[in-house]
Amino acid sequence: MSTSEGKRDLYKEAGVDVAKGDHLVDWLHSNNLQKVDSKLGSVVSGIGGFAGLFRPNFKGMEDPLLIASTDGVGTKVLLAIESNILGGIGQDLVAMCVNDLYTIGGRPLFFLDYYATGALDETQFKEVLTGIKNGCRQSNAVLLGGETAEMPGLYEKGHFDLAGFVIGMVDGKKMLKPELVEVGDVLFALPSTGFHSNGYSLVRKWLKDAPVDKALLNQIMQPTKIYHEIPDLLDALGPGVLHAAANITGGGISGNLPRVMPSGVDCEIHFKAIRTPDWMRGFIVSHRSDAKNQEGVFNIGCGMILAVSKSGAERFLAEARKLDLEPYEIGRVIAGQNAMSPESAVIFK
Repeated sequence: MSTSEGKRDLYKEAGVDVAKGDHLVDWLHSNNLQKVDSKLGSVVSGIGGFAGLFRPNFKGMEDPLLIASTDGVGTKVLLAIESNILGGIGQDLVAMCVNDLYTIGGRPLFFLDYYATGALDETQFKEVLTGIKNGCRQSNAVLLGGETAEMPGLYEKGHFDLAGFVIGMVDGKKMLKPELVEVGDVLFALPSTGFHSNGYSLVRKWLKDAPVDKALLNQIMQPTKIYHEIPDLLDALGPGVLHAAANITGGGISGNLPRVMPSGVDCEIHFKAIRTPDWMRGFIVSHRSDAKNQEGVFNIGCGMILAVSKSGAERFLAEARKLDLEPYEIGRVIAGQNAMSPESAVIFK
């Protein structure tokens, strides 16, 4: 036997299978067929190199700005592993990044993922990356590259974690921002698909205390909705109608809506107007709580909240419905009630 035939793969013996990693990257490359909208730019080189290249198209923009966001899925990953419901986790990752871009009216250009695990499991990897590709397809973003890392000892076998990174662009002359918001603006909610990717440390605790049936578990694991219609809605409405958009993530309505408000205003929310899904309300109530008490943890059914000019509200509703959005009114922007604090607050009625 030659020396080469008897050579041991010491790295593989240590728990890192380079050949398997290369095989899965080849699979991803061969199945990554998503194309970017030519109006936004073009891919120069994508998956497979040390870096991805993208040529943006700023034509027609008065003040072109690049925008960036990064996020993860949090402890929902653990519940996905424990329940073996992995199909939506990849979409969660994309959504948690691109939805932040939509809050200023931006459009995503390209996305990168980071997948870290103790030992590569081909089934897990393909389910998660298929979800990422689905999320990129919904948001019209190119999966330009990423990183897959095996780290035995840092992660238990069968466990993994995810991080996502997105780059997009927006015309600074048309972007949504707090300065546009006015007293009298109408607040509209866009429904969520569930808990999205926030509050799962509490969800997991509750599930350990009282397991639920498969149907409810599937509801709890619904992937985060991608609000890709918002930039198109902004284009259809033109300036002066849609003023601000808040992504309701960790911290709930009270923790996120003030982030897109100017100083000197408050947000008055009619709590009973919020359409919390029956299954979500029932799950919370079954653990001796209620939606209002858990508003700072969960989105309670509101995935996004938009501030719209009072005079443009009817046109907003008409255009939003054309895009199959389901907005409904939940409150108003009012003059700030606390003169001692310039920060806006959410007041539940």
